[in-house]
Amino acid sequence: MPDPDERPPFTFRLEPDDPAPAYVQLERQVRIAAADGTLQPGARLSSVRAVAAQLGVATNTVARAYAELAREGVLVTRPGGGSTVAPPDSLDRPALARQRRERLGVLARQLAVRALAMGLEPDAVMDALATEFAKRGHPVERSSVAVAPVEDEPALLSSRNQLRGRIASISGGEHIVEVRLKLVDGTEAVAVITRASLQRLGLQPGGNAIAHLKATDITLSV
Repeated sequence: MPDPDERPPFTFRLEPDDPAPAYVQLERQVRIAAADGTLQPGARLSSVRAVAAQLGVATNTVARAYAELAREGVLVTRPGGGSTVAPPDSLDRPALARQRRERLGVLARQLAVRALAMGLEPDAVMDALATEFAKRGHPVERSSVAVAPVEDEPALLSSRNQLRGRIASISGGEHIVEVRLKLVDGTEAVAVITRASLQRLGLQPGGNAIAHLKATDITLSV
């Protein structure tokens, strides 16, 4: 009789109904598997070529996913040595810790903006987060959640921090919108701005725009 606690082996898959790009789906699957223990520290992933052949995608697609996971510290990638799930002691590097805090700030800001745009109350969002952490063995005491002051970082608006492109789409609600840019190199970037900023800048699908990168934010101009 199979052990009810035994998890099935990890395998990559692509969901045809998922609108996310293939590399995003692959990144998401590794993060979830590493979080719930399906992939243990030190577990070796299949090679880029093997995964690409299995899924019928370009090797660059898989390589992009692996590279992003390595930058986050989820994977450890060595030339000629393949990619493995990072052990806990590899996550203590100061540079990686700072990068993760910045990424967490971006994710938190996106969650707050989207939740408010959907008309959700902060308590409902916090309850949902606490539930998800508890499902993964990390219960959260709501009384331990506190708000700390954050100092804004200065904007870096030099030409080195500009991404030029054409507006592919604009979507959102009454107060908050997402502007998707098709950059000159063929990649995409998404900026979340207020409806008031959208109107002030006069942004329209098909128009040109410049994304100004800060340490953790993207701002738009025309």
